[in-house]
Amino acid sequence: MTIVIAFHQSGYREFKTYYIHFVCRYLTNEFPNLVSYTRIFKLMQYVLVPLCS
Repeated sequence: MTIVIAFHQSGYREFKTYYIHFVCRYLTNEFPNLVSYTRIFKLMQYVLVPLCS
């Protein structure tokens, strides 16, 4: 959820670019157990419902 919120506050237009070029490169200390982009893309469906309510 934190990564999705940070994406919306960033200047990136695409989530894939944000995740691969920023999160995986610079936020590894904050998120030591990062999953691949395809896995996080599948997990986002469970995050969007609580964010919208």
